[in-house]
Amino acid sequence: MKKRTLLILAAAVAMPLAALAADATLYADVLSAYVFRGLVGNDEAVFQPGLNVSGPLGLGYSLWTSMNLTDNEAAWYPDTAGEWGELNLGLNWTLPWEGPVSLTLGGTYFVYPQDASQVDEDGNASKAPADGSYEVYAKAAADGFLLSPSIQFCHDLDNTDDWIVLLGIAQSFDLMDQLSLALGASLGVAGDYYVADNYGSDSGAALTHAQFDAGLNYALNEQASIGLKGSFSSILDGDVRDDIEAEGFYPEVDLFYGGITAGYSF
Repeated sequence: MKKRTLLILAAAVAMPLAALAADATLYADVLSAYVFRGLVGNDEAVFQPGLNVSGPLGLGYSLWTSMNLTDNEAAWYPDTAGEWGELNLGLNWTLPWEGPVSLTLGGTYFVYPQDASQVDEDGNASKAPADGSYEVYAKAAADGFLLSPSIQFCHDLDNTDDWIVLLGIAQSFDLMDQLSLALGASLGVAGDYYVADNYGSDSGAALTHAQFDAGLNYALNEQASIGLKGSFSSILDGDVRDDIEAEGFYPEVDLFYGGITAGYSF
């Protein structure tokens, strides 16, 4: 029932926007781990499908979700093979101006289906998904420059001091007519509260993590593609690393992971 409810919710929100969209991409990844901003949510296999829609006037919509494929005891939600662990719903607006630098404003609602939303007087947990968190962001990207540098400021609405800045670069290379290589790197810098709330460390503001990505993509036709992806993620700050290892909530502070990807544009 929980799976069905989430799928119905996602479809109900996505269909009106998809109908108006100029471009949409449906994708699905099977990866050996789930890593979010350096934090290892699961160091075993996951299934992560998503949908990106770009509509008129720069408006866009995104949907992303993650399912554990094994009963991993070390995952954020242990013993949940075949269950959805997270659903992200996003809205964004890219300012419709011409130029080498784009500015996107957006928000994301994070839903965690494995968390119960309420507990009654007898200690019985509700089967409804937990109320998630809301994050707003502003992103500037210079796609017209070498390495396409970008900077994204993210703010969690749960706390006024909850922020993280993500710096990124990316570059693509055409190897053959249908084969391309995509390389990217990102770096995170977060404030005191974000580090404490998400990384479980009282060390204060920190250079949180770095991630390096490589993807090999093969175009089956003008709409469909398949590919291979490999990534390396590492927690950078020494105090944050020590606190994560001492707490044991996240199984790794450094991790190589990867998998297969597929996408369809329409």
